Amino acid sequence: MTAKNSYAVQQLCQKMKNPDADLRFMALNDLISDIQRSGDAFGVDEATEHTTVEQVLQLLNDTNGEVKNQAVKALAALVKHVSEARIQIIIDRLVGLTASKDEGVRDIASLGLKTVVAEIIPESPLASTVCLKLAPKVIAQIESSSSSTELLIDALELLADIVSRFETTVKSMGSLQTSVLKAVSPLLDHDRAVVRKRSITTTASLIASSDVSLFDSLITSTVTKSLKSTTVEKVKTAVALVAALAKVAPAKMSKKAAQLVPLILKASSKEDDELREGALQALESLVLKCPTEVAPSILEIVELGTQYVKYDPNYAGGDDDEDVEMEDAEDDGDDEDDDFGDEYSDDDDTSWKVRRGATKLLSAAIHTRSDLLTTFYRNVSPALISRFGDREESVKVEIWGTYTNLLAQTKVWGSSPQASLDNGSGRLKRKRSADGMDTDEGPVSMLRSQAPTIGKSIIKQLNAKALATRQAGFALLHGLIDVLDGGLETQISSLVPRIEGALNASDVGLSGAATTLKIEVLSFVGLLVRTHHSKILSDDLPKITPLLTGAVGDKFNKIAAEAFVACADLVKALRPVVPSPAPVAAGTNPHLKAVFDATMKRLSSTDADEEVKGKGMICLGVLLFHAGDHLGADADAALTFLRDRLKNEVSRLIAVKVVAEVASSPVCGGSGFDQWVQECLVEVSTLLRKVNRQLKVAAFTCIAALLGRAGANVPPETSQALLADLQPLVSDSDVNLLPLALETIASILNHNPAASAQVQSSILPRVFDLVDSPLLQGPSLDSLLTFFQAFIRTGAEPSALIKVLDDSVDKVKLSQSTGGAQALATASRCIGVIVREAPATASASIKKYSATVKGAKTPAPALILALLTLGEIGRTNDLSKESATFTKVLEHFSATSEDVRRAAALSAGNITVGNPASFLPTILQLIQADDKKRYLALQALKEVIIHSPHELLASISDSLWTPLFDNCEAQEEGTRNVAADCLGQLTVTDPAKYLPQLQARLHSESRHTRATVIAAIRFTFTNDSSSYDELLAPLIAEFFKLIQDPDLGVRRLALTSLNSAAHNKPHLVRDQLSTLLPELYAQTVVDQSLVRIVEMGPFKHKVDDGLDIRKSAYECMRTLLDTCLKEIDIHEYLRRVLAGLTDEEDIKKLCYLMLLKLAQIAPTAVSQKLDDSVAPFTEVLQTTLKETAVKQETERLAELQKAALRCMVVLNRLASPTNTPKFSQCIATVVLTGKHAAEFKDLASQTSLTRVSDIQ
Repeated sequence: MTAKNSYAVQQLCQKMKNPDADLRFMALNDLISDIQRSGDAFGVDEATEHTTVEQVLQLLNDTNGEVKNQAVKALAALVKHVSEARIQIIIDRLVGLTASKDEGVRDIASLGLKTVVAEIIPESPLASTVCLKLAPKVIAQIESSSSSTELLIDALELLADIVSRFETTVKSMGSLQTSVLKAVSPLLDHDRAVVRKRSITTTASLIASSDVSLFDSLITSTVTKSLKSTTVEKVKTAVALVAALAKVAPAKMSKKAAQLVPLILKASSKEDDELREGALQALESLVLKCPTEVAPSILEIVELGTQYVKYDPNYAGGDDDEDVEMEDAEDDGDDEDDDFGDEYSDDDDTSWKVRRGATKLLSAAIHTRSDLLTTFYRNVSPALISRFGDREESVKVEIWGTYTNLLAQTKVWGSSPQASLDNGSGRLKRKRSADGMDTDEGPVSMLRSQAPTIGKSIIKQLNAKALATRQAGFALLHGLIDVLDGGLETQISSLVPRIEGALNASDVGLSGAATTLKIEVLSFVGLLVRTHHSKILSDDLPKITPLLTGAVGDKFNKIAAEAFVACADLVKALRPVVPSPAPVAAGTNPHLKAVFDATMKRLSSTDADEEVKGKGMICLGVLLFHAGDHLGADADAALTFLRDRLKNEVSRLIAVKVVAEVASSPVCGGSGFDQWVQECLVEVSTLLRKVNRQLKVAAFTCIAALLGRAGANVPPETSQALLADLQPLVSDSDVNLLPLALETIASILNHNPAASAQVQSSILPRVFDLVDSPLLQGPSLDSLLTFFQAFIRTGAEPSALIKVLDDSVDKVKLSQSTGGAQALATASRCIGVIVREAPATASASIKKYSATVKGAKTPAPALILALLTLGEIGRTNDLSKESATFTKVLEHFSATSEDVRRAAALSAGNITVGNPASFLPTILQLIQADDKKRYLALQALKEVIIHSPHELLASISDSLWTPLFDNCEAQEEGTRNVAADCLGQLTVTDPAKYLPQLQARLHSESRHTRATVIAAIRFTFTNDSSSYDELLAPLIAEFFKLIQDPDLGVRRLALTSLNSAAHNKPHLVRDQLSTLLPELYAQTVVDQSLVRIVEMGPFKHKVDDGLDIRKSAYECMRTLLDTCLKEIDIHEYLRRVLAGLTDEEDIKKLCYLMLLKLAQIAPTAVSQKLDDSVAPFTEVLQTTLKETAVKQETERLAELQKAALRCMVVLNRLASPTNTPKFSQCIATVVLTGKHAAEFKDLASQTSLTRVSDIQ
């Protein structure tokens, strides 16, 4: 292959010498193609390599520009396949050419070096070659006093490329780092601004990969001194360098942020607009990248931003009252055009850059300090409002965007107990009203007081010429009414003309700005009518309705779809039906008619796409649901249309959902509607035969609504057809559809008892088969019991049903799996329901099963069924006359079969519920005296506690408490867990009595006692008693101190208890999170003392005893994110989530889920840390298993990688090459070009799918 390549390349080298430029170009092109086609197999002998490199280098001086560029590309291709000595030659020659006085030669050489650097893979051996061979030569050029400005610029840019691209290699070369900094630092004081900027970029790129000592040296020797300098240019350079360093090395900068911020604040006071802008940008970077570290100075930073957002020395009006909008000073002018930029045409005015920088700084503070919302509304909001009419268009849009961000933060965080500042320290004191909601000084209340001014200011400017400006204005108003649930009540009349103007706007060129604006406006109108009472809108409805109905017919499908959503919102506002249908106001019918006509017209057209038709059908459903009684003959036409759409395969799914909603309408009725219900029931029932699972689920929902509407009026033939369609679904092949099928059958029986004959003949045999299924649990089992209940109420013979269920015991073989015991438990539950519905069968059943229990040689399956069934019957019947039977049940505690023992325990407990006075003393005696039967007796007692009424439980709790606590020291963990469960249940019955007793045992020397106490508390969190919460609240912090318990088992129980409290009773833990969160975060750190190596023969296995602790801690963190978001410091929380990305597999998955949530609620905070996630994500995606890996390992890795990709898809929406270069590069080079590219693209397309909106 080498000889063949050498010959071919030699021929190309000859062509490169041809006088014809086209032939030279083609020779280079062929060389590049050969290298790319051969890949790693490409190779030539040394002589050919030498000739080729020399010839390509010569062509860099070619007279033809295209040949030069092609030569650069050829060098990039060659550099991966030539020897290190040849690379050195290439570098030397290119470096030499960069010093040429010929600008063209210098440019092509610089381009060649950059291209060579860009082609070398960072982790390859060539990376070291570049750093060792090329970097020193570039440094020498920078240090040379003879280097021109142009050469310095190119050299700095190339050096920045080297240190950033080969970051890993540079990290290991301390001498290179020092050399680079030594060479570049003097250029920070260069007299040319462009050189200083390049020097800043290069220095920042270096610091990203340097050690901490070099960074400290830079800050001490350069940055700090320059910030203190009296030379403005030096200070400018320093603040720009701080901004750059904060972006690329936030971890290093965070240690110096507190030291630098005061110096930057001081620098901003100098009379130089460019310096002010740079200082504001530096502070913005620090606030975004180091939010925790700049917290002590955040108030000063915000004050500075507030001061400079109003900085406008050329504005003659002054700013004595910052609450007065700028445009108010011009009310004597043209009311239709408050853009007064033409009055100031001085091109030297750069104050707008300062205002823009201040606005971005305030936006950064708003994004990162949600705890200061009250401060923002008190100080920042008035300043922003006063600049809503800024002369500079870009600044105005930036200010509007910043205020929109403030509204978005208020939507997420503003409803929390509000925060007020204490002594200006940045530390927070909680201040809440009696009901825990927004106080008079809270952000929402303050925003509400400012809303009229905001609305007036923005609405006046919604006629701006720039469509993007108008869109920003409507986005701000959208956020305003979304937070306040209204707020524009007095502005509607002045707003409608602006809406009309926006919806009538047209695009100039191909920008699509008008389409985007219209979609934004329609979304705003929809929210407007949802949040403002129809009486407020009544005067303007004659203008609003035609605008919406006109947009329904727009040729752009996305506009039409959004218009349908807005029309649906309008209908809901005109005729609310919750809690009961409101009378239709006078003059409303024409608007309903207009919406109906526009909807039917668009639905009947052939050019509408499926999204538009779907939204149109939903709008039609809303019309019928809310105002079907006022549509007259149009209602019949609409009902017919929806019925016919059930037959259309494309739109069938949405049609089924709409029909379900219309069927449940509180206003539709009459014989025609009843007939429509019957027809739809027939049509929808046939959909149960379809393969589409989503369609089946929707069909079940629809059938339930139709049956509920039709009641007993369903024709027998319709019931028969529906039961025939349901029959195949009565199977455990799909346990998710099974509950829906059984509940539908039960509904049919409830409405039409005559259908029981068909059910008995065709459905019942399949139901009996279900009883034997081990999959019948949870909702499936509940629906089965509902079916038997409904079936018995139709008059079915209970004895026959019991006999069939009894006979099912013959099919059970306990030795095969636990499925047999499950089938027996299911049968006993069914028999219990039958007996409760038919009390006359109780006596015979008790007699029969008592005999079975007493039998000497009863087979295990029959015995288990008898025991469980006696328990089901005994729970609601007094079996005190069957004391002998109860005694026999207790004897089975000693059975050899574990299934029999468990059944006996459940039976004893349930029988005791029926008459605790007779049977409870016996169970308590077993707990206290019989070590062998104690666990089973506790299980029986647990059943008593769970199923006993509260009054009964309170009366016997004293007799249970001591025996239960005596068992918390039992050796068996199962015994302790059951005891703890029972203690928790009893605590709820009388918390005033039992909580102090639990509290007293918190500090017991016995770890088992402490574990029992915290486990008992965990079981109480599912109780919803407010009186219990009041008693527990003062003690909750003391219980959760066990998170720091020295025993790992107690610590894990404390964490799971905190998780349960956060999920079920978050109000109890919110006020304690300031102390609990640091302790919780501490449990997420890997404790190396708990990691040990276990030798298993020739293999060594790592065991991490702390893994369960960390997993429980992360699970608790995830729950707190859902329930206690507003009490969490999102930045510290995010640090622990990112740390979890390097932990074990289960913790990684939890962290992926938390990142998905954080990306929604705190996108700015997450985006600033995306680059920190690159390494752990890359490690997961590039993990490969050994060839000997088993199937389970392969599946687990695939699942982990898919979870990582799903997370990266969402995070990628927050990324940009400018702000998150490493993450964006990872997506481009690792994901999109690797083996996961197709899966990543597929996940990206799935997450972008739109959802069908609900009708109500």
